[in-house]
Amino acid sequence: MKYIILLLALANASAFAQSLLDATAPYDALSNFNDLLTNFPDIATSLLTNISTSTDRQTILVPSNDAFDDYRQRNGASVGSLSSSDVGNILNYHTLQGALSSSDIQQPDGLISNTALTDPTYANREVLPGGGRLAQVVYIAATETATGTKIKARQRNALSSVDVQSGEGNEITLEPTPGNWSGGVFYVVDG
Repeated sequence: MKYIILLLALANASAFAQSLLDATAPYDALSNFNDLLTNFPDIATSLLTNISTSTDRQTILVPSNDAFDDYRQRNGASVGSLSSSDVGNILNYHTLQGALSSSDIQQPDGLISNTALTDPTYANREVLPGGGRLAQVVYIAATETATGTKIKARQRNALSSVDVQSGEGNEITLEPTPGNWSGGVFYVVDG
């Protein structure tokens, strides 16, 4: 009996022992994201290892193909045409510390989460001893609409604290059901 339970536990664990690329590959609406990871393997590796230890889990906000199309229309160029450094900064901004559950992102008062973006060009938060910076943050809140609950992530929080201002004040919508990968969870976003 003990062996059956162990085998079931191992089978369950191996179901989630997959890379972010493998976990998102079955979704046609994420093909541009998967292409980006494939075309920038050095960035993809750093994206998946940028948290302090391998036991720390992450939440990745995975842009949908529509998000890539919107970017191309707004900027006249694709994300894939950016420098490796710029793509890395974008991916780090879409990497949140900790594996956030559906209930985490639907907190009544919202949630502020650290990202992996610490590049001083974009990080306008406190300078730490030694010259480093605190990571950028995003504010995530559920809002009621005529069609149900939408989850919004804002790059600039409506709160008055300067510590949570970042980005261009854009809002994106998250699908409230996470996908799983070996390093944590991912949510599909439209920006």
